[in-house]
Amino acid sequence: MKLAFIGGRDIYSVGGIENWMLHLSERLAKMGHEVIVFCESTRDSVRFHGDVKVVYVKAPRSPYFCKIVASYRATRAALKAGCQLIHYNVWPSAVWAYMAEKKGVPTLLMGHGFEWKRSKYNRLEQWLLRKMEERAARRHKHIVLCSQEQTDWYLNHYDAEGKVQTIPSAVNLPVPASAPAPAALVPDSALNASPASAPLAPARTLLYMGRISPEKNVDLLIRAFENVQLASEQASSHTEARLLIAGNLDLKTRYGRKIKAMMAANPHVEYVGEVSGEKKVALLRRADVFCLPSSIEGLSIALLEAAAYRIPIIASDLRSNHEALGSYAFWVAPGDIHSLEACLHRSLATSEEQLTQYVEKAYERVAQHYTWDKVAAQYEHYIKNLLDANRPAEPQS
Repeated sequence: MKLAFIGGRDIYSVGGIENWMLHLSERLAKMGHEVIVFCESTRDSVRFHGDVKVVYVKAPRSPYFCKIVASYRATRAALKAGCQLIHYNVWPSAVWAYMAEKKGVPTLLMGHGFEWKRSKYNRLEQWLLRKMEERAARRHKHIVLCSQEQTDWYLNHYDAEGKVQTIPSAVNLPVPASAPAPAALVPDSALNASPASAPLAPARTLLYMGRISPEKNVDLLIRAFENVQLASEQASSHTEARLLIAGNLDLKTRYGRKIKAMMAANPHVEYVGEVSGEKKVALLRRADVFCLPSSIEGLSIALLEAAAYRIPIIASDLRSNHEALGSYAFWVAPGDIHSLEACLHRSLATSEEQLTQYVEKAYERVAQHYTWDKVAAQYEHYIKNLLDANRPAEPQS
């Protein structure tokens, strides 16, 4: 089968869509499919990632026109190349799907989360984005969504019965020989203990990794970390802890400048930049606790990666996070600094020997449901059925 992916930046950049396209296309190519990935760029060029053809499409650097222009040119190129199926990531890139459908080429739309919930948009923009999501959901016949939460939303709000399929994000598991020793999670008894009553364990490294934007609550994490530091300094026993922040810090935004100032004011908070590849692996191996106190999430690849590396996790009590991790995390009320402080202290106060099976269960959950091999097999099955359903019926003799 020859298929195209449209609607992302460079597949080597850090981002959920790009991660999805990179790893899924790799697996599909190994399974014998011919895959072309189209990427937004400032110039036209072509390269190969293994057996995957990566086509960079020149488009204006405007946030309003880049994806629209790039997807138009990519759609034309995909049709010219004879692709049998076109996969569009997010609805702005899928506005040209009708061009393919007019030529008898089936298309599918993939949603990677609730974009209209992001706090960077004002109320009018959020309303418009949701209306566009609704229009796309009603217009497309084949829709893939990255979490069951999102699938249920489409079923309940957009009359999408028979059109939607959940195919989640995934990760590569660390090779067993180099996987770190299991870390600990807090025992159930500690969840009811007074934070001030527990002595702190040896020095720990806390890690946040992801987009640095208001809905991720990175500012809340830094404030909570500082408060826990202050409380531990006043206690009879004290340990050194540090918080590492990894992600793209956009200093053009007010929030980006705020986070930079907060990190500069605390020597125990370190910004390590945007990481990928071996640098990200090294960072995950250094972490003792992974923190993701966001207000909204799709199915977070960062959480899956942390679980795969057997890191205890602090995460917001969101349905999509439970979908990823089951019950194997410290759950924090979204936006509640006191809840976050309590979980941070407990993660620092718990010895590494306590209840390692909780971390192992989180790892086993990821290994069972969220590896790229399993997701690629699920995706292949889905698109084969899609093509069969769209194949013209043979005339009866």
